[in-house]
Amino acid sequence: MLAVTMAMAATINVAALETKTDVHWIGVSAPTTNVVWLSGSNATIARSLDAGETWDFSQPASATLQFRDIEALDANHAYALSIGENGDSRIYYTSNGGRDWQLRFRAGSNQFLNCIATASSNEAWVYGDSKESRWEMVRSADGRNWLSASNVVDSQPLPDEGGLAASGGCVRYNNKVWAIGTANGHTARLLVKRNFGIRFKAIDTPLPAGPGAGIASVWPFSETHVLLAGGDLSNAAARPRLVEYKDDTFTPLAEPPLEGALYSLTVRANQDMIVSNPAGAAYFHASEQRWQSLSDANVWNSACIQNRCYLVGKEGYVARISFDE
Repeated sequence: MLAVTMAMAATINVAALETKTDVHWIGVSAPTTNVVWLSGSNATIARSLDAGETWDFSQPASATLQFRDIEALDANHAYALSIGENGDSRIYYTSNGGRDWQLRFRAGSNQFLNCIATASSNEAWVYGDSKESRWEMVRSADGRNWLSASNVVDSQPLPDEGGLAASGGCVRYNNKVWAIGTANGHTARLLVKRNFGIRFKAIDTPLPAGPGAGIASVWPFSETHVLLAGGDLSNAAARPRLVEYKDDTFTPLAEPPLEGALYSLTVRANQDMIVSNPAGAAYFHASEQRWQSLSDANVWNSACIQNRCYLVGKEGYVARISFDE
């Protein structure tokens, strides 16, 4: 266990957890303090009821699928999103802790889905790469019926506009607001709407843009206040990578001590946050406006619940973070 102490702040304990070493974990969801779900390569899903000490594993489908995102509602109910074309982009659902999985949606042959987010009402949005000047999203109002949605943004998609399926963070629901971050177009855009809104509003952002560049993860506080993380996968020096959008103004935030585009962004209380990418993970204590390294492992994603967070990444990497505050 690694203990990281911050002056005048919390002690952060980082403990590595044992899982399958042949799985690249990408999705992580922690609905309660002791319940955590993971998703990744080899069509593998993991669930723990004791904060990662022991795991139950399942495979909803063929081992060739990659489950890039998972949204858990509690210990028994969860949605898992696989990615790819030729029908590999799919949504599976379990109501019994992963013992059985039901296929709820299968995309068309040329449809590539990137990430999924759910609300407590069971409404869900899935963001996909646009095709032929048409938005390719999927929506469910109740978690049972899933329909493709194209006329859901106040403007057409840009040429090649899509998403970065690096961490499942390109769509998120928080504080009754839906937010989406786009990538691969000539401008990286924020799509945002309140839960009762009809269409997303598209907002140009200053994040790096172009093929393999854009917004990888979003975190909305309101429809006028959103944090954005991303960058350029082929240009590690591209800036800004972490930006606060507030009242129509974009403000670059303090740069984390990680090389390359940021894959994930997770916000804790008081706007403390964790960011990660293949260079590692770092924690930002907002009250002191400084970063602290958490790991130098290849970390793709994180999730937090109260005083506990989880990091996941390559070669079965999983770590539990505890805060003594």
